[in-house]
Amino acid sequence: MTLILLLLLTTPQKCLSYEPDAVTLNGTIRQHTFPGPPNYESVAKGDQAERVWVLHLAAPICVSASSDWEEETGVSDVQLVIANGYSQYRKLLGRRVVVNGTMFRAHTGHHHTKVLLTVSSIKGRLP
Repeated sequence: MTLILLLLLTTPQKCLSYEPDAVTLNGTIRQHTFPGPPNYESVAKGDQAERVWVLHLAAPICVSASSDWEEETGVSDVQLVIANGYSQYRKLLGRRVVVNGTMFRAHTGHHHTKVLLTVSSIKGRLP
């Protein structure tokens, strides 16, 4: 038993890949509010509130470097980008889900986690 645990702790984690590769992530979706324009510092001081959905992962991941994006390790939160509308998934807020899509690295002030996921589907999981 101790040997198995030691092997699990010392086995290198296989990193996921950025777009165009598809990935499947597990976690809980929560809505967060971040400061937006003009200064991206404080909603209380007048910055626009940006409400985004963040997938809090069941276990941290790493993402391999690509020709466009840097490697990221210890990623535990991923901002979700849902092109076809959030309303169809609203009932899944606060629930454990399985999310499929492609990842990219933050590159604008509107990106509030280091890694983001362009969603192709979200499905609820049983507790």
